[in-house]
Amino acid sequence: MNHDLVAGARRLDKGTLLRLASAPGERVECLSGVLWVTQDGDPRDVVLEAGDAFDFDRPGGSVVSALADSRLLLLARQAQPTGVTGADLSMRREPATT
Repeated sequence: MNHDLVAGARRLDKGTLLRLASAPGERVECLSGVLWVTQDGDPRDVVLEAGDAFDFDRPGGSVVSALADSRLLLLARQAQPTGVTGADLSMRREPATT
């Protein structure tokens, strides 16, 4: 378990709203409780329970609402090294040494 992440968890009491300026690739993870997530211009209503996560897929405003006392993590998107794609990372191997 990554204790740095757990220490970064936020508590959101039932009925509390958290307004975000989200970007594609950012993520909200529900550690406990129940969260409702919506993004501006998105007709979906996403409900997260403990262990669930949602990746924001559009820029703009978002709202996370606690339907029960909850704990959550907000994670920034991970930057890829310049000029390297995900496929490059999965296929790259170090040369064997003899």
